[in-house]
Amino acid sequence: MKELKVGAVEAVFRNVELDFGLVVESFEIRGSGATVDLKSGGLQLPSPGHAKAVVTEGAIQALLTKQAPAQVRDFSVQISGGLIYVEAKAQVVVTIPVKAVCTIEIRDGKRLEVVLKQADVLGGAAKNLIESQLDKINPIFDVADLPIEVNLLSVEADGGRVVVLGDVVGVRR
Repeated sequence: MKELKVGAVEAVFRNVELDFGLVVESFEIRGSGATVDLKSGGLQLPSPGHAKAVVTEGAIQALLTKQAPAQVRDFSVQISGGLIYVEAKAQVVVTIPVKAVCTIEIRDGKRLEVVLKQADVLGGAAKNLIESQLDKINPIFDVADLPIEVNLLSVEADGGRVVVLGDVVGVRR
């Protein structure tokens, strides 16, 4: 037997830590009518399945705290109405409050990027600091890093979490 026919496929992965440190609360995959190549372990779907990933405010706050330069601290993250609100304290010469409003956007159906929409700071240096940090982390996610072929369809930021939906085409061999 070289292939195995599967009527339905469902998998849920919890607390998945990505290479750069972000913890995804859950990553769900669903599909039907799959064919599994028993030699390679590859899985193909005749029509796209569905993928859903969820990231919480706490996970984003933990990532920012871990990766921020020493002069930025005391992060607070809120996700609501399609936006991610980040507050922190930056030590430039004196400690100043920093507030940023960001969105997450899909690029080419394959990557997620954080986009700065507004920064409220007392001076240009902190705004430049925020933009340089975003340049370092973007894209925050690339489907090329997954063993699953996914086309990203939508991203929603509300109710304290970011939810990304996509179509699953198959599993890479």
